[in-house]
Amino acid sequence: MSFDLLEGEQTIFSFADALDPDHIPKLLPHRENQQLEIRNAIRPLLHGRTGDTLLIRGGPGFGKTVVVKRMLMSLDEEDTSDKKISHVYINCWRHNTTYKIIVELAHELGYKFTHNKNTSQIIDEVKRIVEQKDGVVLAFDEIDKIEDYDFLYFILEEIKRKTLLLITNDSDWGTKLDDRIKSRLTPIVLEFKSYVPDEIKDILKDRIKLAFYQNVWTDEAFNEIVDKAINYSDIRAGITLLKVTGEIAEKTGSRKVKLEHAKEAINNTSAFKIKVTSDLAEEEQHVLDICKTNSGQTTGELYKIYIQLGGQKSNKTFTRYLQDLETKKLIKLDMTGEGFTGKSSVITYIGDEKRLTEF
Repeated sequence: MSFDLLEGEQTIFSFADALDPDHIPKLLPHRENQQLEIRNAIRPLLHGRTGDTLLIRGGPGFGKTVVVKRMLMSLDEEDTSDKKISHVYINCWRHNTTYKIIVELAHELGYKFTHNKNTSQIIDEVKRIVEQKDGVVLAFDEIDKIEDYDFLYFILEEIKRKTLLLITNDSDWGTKLDDRIKSRLTPIVLEFKSYVPDEIKDILKDRIKLAFYQNVWTDEAFNEIVDKAINYSDIRAGITLLKVTGEIAEKTGSRKVKLEHAKEAINNTSAFKIKVTSDLAEEEQHVLDICKTNSGQTTGELYKIYIQLGGQKSNKTFTRYLQDLETKKLIKLDMTGEGFTGKSSVITYIGDEKRLTEF
């Protein structure tokens, strides 16, 4: 066998988990300032006071979720033995109503007996558990996907020592909240800006050090992946491509990750498309399917089809789904200038046409 080929069970990966979407690195370069802001929002809990509320904003792939999760993990790792500080992370795509949020909150805090209990009863249990602690950090990711905000009023009113971390891609979130919630919320806004090219390169280089054995990647292959990640401005795209490229190289038995492997990974849309669409909530996936089978029709026509298929969301919510899908580059909205308000759009489905080379 050639020296350039792997033998038997040999692998070029030293720690492949470093490229998984759920992996939380210990060090998060170029997000040090944001970590410090979150730490400062939590610190008052350690001194018997309530913490701050942060509204954490920024586009997809800007590091918001991974930074928040890293900071929650640090609570477990630091010596706070004299304080009982709990933390809960909830994805509001998956838990998008007050009842679902309260049930998940109870489960995460250790109370599992929620079956056949109504919202008020579960709230009482949550309040009882939290009152026995010195504080709690509550992180709500994709907060803009929530259908009602009664749970937020409960938290603001009834939980005294807490830090709230509200994460969103929507820069306008919060402007239309109920006044009774808005007046109590008063968050500090923490912006996450897009990574600049040098930062993207640094982060991907660090992931390679974690995930692969030394000197496996050629400069040509690495630079090809970096260029695509920069074009897309989403660090997750680059990490996904690192994994796919490494897998392609290993399948061919190569000891080196070469330019040809990177190009093949970029042209392999399926692996990346699955990653993108797997992030969609069930209802949003349903809307995407309607767009796919009715591409070329207007927003009004698609909403009628949505209702005919049993959809129960308002026209406003349906439109928001369309806007989110456009942000993810799965559909395209072209204004027609027609419609009652002059804002009707034609929807074009582009999910199957999506290529990383277009980013």
